[in-house]
Amino acid sequence: MTSPQTPRPPHSAAPGPGVNEETLHLPTTTVGSMAAPQTGAPSKGPVAGMPAAGAPQRTAPSPYPQRPAFQAPPPAPSQAGVGGHPRPAAPAPARVPVHWEGVGFRPDIQGLRAVAVVLVLLSHAGFGFAAGGYVGVDVFFVLSGFLITSLLVKEVFDTGRISLAGFYARRARRILPAASIVTIATVVGAWLWFPVTRLEAVMQDAFTVIVYVVNYRFVSEQTEYLNADQMPSPFQQFWSLAVEEQFYLVWPLLLIGLMFLAGRSPRKFVGAGVAASAAVLAISLVLSVLVTQQSPPTAYYAAHTRAWELAAGAILALSLPTWKKTPKAVAWILGIGGLAMVLAAGFLYDGGTPFPGYTAMLPVIGTMLLIVAGTGATGHPVGRLLSTGPFQFVGKISYSLYLWHWPILILLPLAVGAEPSILLNVVLLLGAIALAQFTYQYIEEPVRNARPLKASNLWGLAVGVACSVVGIAMIVTLTVAFPRNPVGESADPSELEQASDLSSLETDLTAALSLSSVPEDLTPSLIDVASDQPAIYDNDCHLRKVESALPDGCVYGDPEGAKTAMLFGDSHAAQWFPALDRIMEDRGWRLVARTKSACTPVSVSVEDQETGEYYEQCDDWRGNVLDEIDETAPEMVILGSAETSSLVGVDDKTQAWLDGWQTTLDRIGEAGAQVVAIADTPWSEEPVPECISMHLDELQECNIAESEGIKLPDRRAAAIELQEEAGAVVIDPLPWFCTQGTCPVIVSDILVYRDAHHMTTHYAVTLESLLEAALPDP
Repeated sequence: MTSPQTPRPPHSAAPGPGVNEETLHLPTTTVGSMAAPQTGAPSKGPVAGMPAAGAPQRTAPSPYPQRPAFQAPPPAPSQAGVGGHPRPAAPAPARVPVHWEGVGFRPDIQGLRAVAVVLVLLSHAGFGFAAGGYVGVDVFFVLSGFLITSLLVKEVFDTGRISLAGFYARRARRILPAASIVTIATVVGAWLWFPVTRLEAVMQDAFTVIVYVVNYRFVSEQTEYLNADQMPSPFQQFWSLAVEEQFYLVWPLLLIGLMFLAGRSPRKFVGAGVAASAAVLAISLVLSVLVTQQSPPTAYYAAHTRAWELAAGAILALSLPTWKKTPKAVAWILGIGGLAMVLAAGFLYDGGTPFPGYTAMLPVIGTMLLIVAGTGATGHPVGRLLSTGPFQFVGKISYSLYLWHWPILILLPLAVGAEPSILLNVVLLLGAIALAQFTYQYIEEPVRNARPLKASNLWGLAVGVACSVVGIAMIVTLTVAFPRNPVGESADPSELEQASDLSSLETDLTAALSLSSVPEDLTPSLIDVASDQPAIYDNDCHLRKVESALPDGCVYGDPEGAKTAMLFGDSHAAQWFPALDRIMEDRGWRLVARTKSACTPVSVSVEDQETGEYYEQCDDWRGNVLDEIDETAPEMVILGSAETSSLVGVDDKTQAWLDGWQTTLDRIGEAGAQVVAIADTPWSEEPVPECISMHLDELQECNIAESEGIKLPDRRAAAIELQEEAGAVVIDPLPWFCTQGTCPVIVSDILVYRDAHHMTTHYAVTLESLLEAALPDP
């Protein structure tokens, strides 16, 4: 989970008063015999479960054209038996529902939307007591599955079919106008105020929003180790809308298939729908639990790990005739218990809670209980509370409010140059409420209810196409016709001037302290720095987290050299590769790259900071590298590691870290290799390129205080002492980055850091001479 908590979606519905397609339900069925031929036979009295003749029926007007009810064919006429004697009459067919009633507008569901969106807003505003407010998205998912399935099943019973064109036209009118307005406004705001370092990525986010796959883009982005410290996308709240759009694409098709399988039997159709929904729920829930343990970002954003929440709502929609009979006392208990479960998840969960997985069952079941409680005719106190004015108002605008709140929280502080705070966020959210009301009143409702658009499915679909075209046109216009200044220029690292000695570098560092604005010839540019990484990242020689087998062919320097050096460690070792590659080539040595993200060469077990679980692949990979060292006996092993505190299974982490260093050094020493240990480099509190892009004329704001940039300084010093005692050559690069207690972020027009704690390949190359002098003689 990223911090701040990743936005979670609202449902795309925010119905107004009166009968609304978003709040149609399946409360009860009229039970009787299948539609019989018109014989004029008098009625024999009311059928059980039906109102008496002439009694008013609670049924919502159908939004579809009136068609004959969905019914089974009449039984075949009996045939004479052998010898002309008539066969016994076939038993009367079982009574099945022939009409599916709706109860119209559900104010309790409208109020539940308000609860969901308020939980999300409290979480994103920074209120610690509501850190689990992301569960509001789970509430929206259940409601979406319930309402959309209700709508489709009612259409089946009213018309005998599901019109895909009609369904998608209604979805387009309902969802896309507001979503497109927010998307276009966010694209413009990002172009104006977002760091130029992230602008290209944000425009890519916007495009995937328009084509409804942004959730899988976030899966890709957030499972990438190097993206872990980037500021969140202003489009991040759209991930949930993408999940729902993917549901809308598949679910009607599945129900149509079930219609054909069920023939013309309403009972079989409903039964098959329940079975299919239960299967989706079971499979998706198991996947959600398993994937949450392996890759939380994937589990959080992906549709296949969220489908069970939508299926839970679908099951309720398909079985509502049962819940209609809920006794009053039971409804009271379910309503109070359901609301308590949703609120408990919102107030007790936090960013460290494994989610979704099994923990998402609490808000999902709570939402289901609230839906059931409100289905009965007796009502319940929670439903009456949710039906009050404040809940109705917020529920009405919840869709637009969810869409607007996140870009406002992200972009406006950048626009005014203010530091985010809870007070500022509250003020911004009040503005988001006003904007959401405006959007609801003047965009959502007019487009959804416009008679010309409702008169033809073609016009409704045209609305969706137009919204998408306008959004894409805005992205293309701003990125192609009006590109932002890249701030700097690209240069070949091999052409850069190297620091000849420490004295000359100290002079450059001192001069950098007085630099107040970004030089025009900054290299790499703030745009190009996002792709500035050592070559071993591009050819899979630097392993990602899930990999542990050693790759083939990762030999650099002079591949035909007689001697071998091995670079062994995490990404803080890999950042030295550009300089070491050139050094070993000049020496005539082979350089074998053995690096892996977030995996220290120190013999300790660490946690995967993405999952919070034991990083098993790290121990496996480290063991494989040490075995390779035993087998190949390289002449030199160069170790590099970030100072990490994420050790697992130990009480005294400092002592465990030192013991781990001793174990690694002893193991390599037994192979006869000369050990070189490069100490860790300074860290910034935020990505340096993004800081620079927001302080182009206040560069000192981004410089790093040496006392704050050195992680775990006491343990670092103890490790250096231990390494020296073990006979390793220790290289402390701190003087190459800092002087007078400060570590400048731009030195001699060279951008030092590509993120918060990795140096650029350009700066690494400028340190080649210093690193060469510090290495043992060939």
